[in-house]
Amino acid sequence: MQETNEKKLEKLLSANGGYITRKQVDSHGIPSWFLTDFVRKQRLVKIDKGFYAQEQWIRDDYLVFQYKYPKFIFSHVSALFLHGLTNQLPAYFEVTGPKNYRPFSPKPSVTIHTDSHDESYRLGVCKIKTSLGHLVECYNMERTLCDIIKNSRKIDAEIFGKALRLYAKSKGKSIRNLLHYAQVLKIENKVAELMTVVMNED
Repeated sequence: MQETNEKKLEKLLSANGGYITRKQVDSHGIPSWFLTDFVRKQRLVKIDKGFYAQEQWIRDDYLVFQYKYPKFIFSHVSALFLHGLTNQLPAYFEVTGPKNYRPFSPKPSVTIHTDSHDESYRLGVCKIKTSLGHLVECYNMERTLCDIIKNSRKIDAEIFGKALRLYAKSKGKSIRNLLHYAQVLKIENKVAELMTVVMNED
């Protein structure tokens, strides 16, 4: 017996932990009017355009932001936080986007970095869980370290130093990837010098 569209939507809602999006519905080939009807029947709340959730769903700002602006990758201090390389909750989102991607006017709650090279824009992208358990796109630890080293003058010295030390102690680190990314980003000497100091600390 073929599964009904309503059953498919119920499964999506359950698998997501209480939310559903228009993009997901489209990707399953379900007509949009089914979603409209489903939202009404389930009494879902509109979180944002094309994003609906159950009333008790706890809003995950990282997830909603990336749903709205899918080309932005969490980077710099936001990425440090997602990787547990800082315990200081960022006051704003820090993201990296491709050249000419400006879906909104500058906001005080978002710092945007632009990477105009396709090769480096997608370099080191990974999926990581937010504190609420949802997957978002973020640069991995090695790419993030390269970014903060490259922009060290703009980053709080305490956050910067702690991130390097925590990375050095991390069991999941890959010095090989770190040096490769540093080479691509043309900061290999700076990265090598800093990591030599940090790795040799008592």
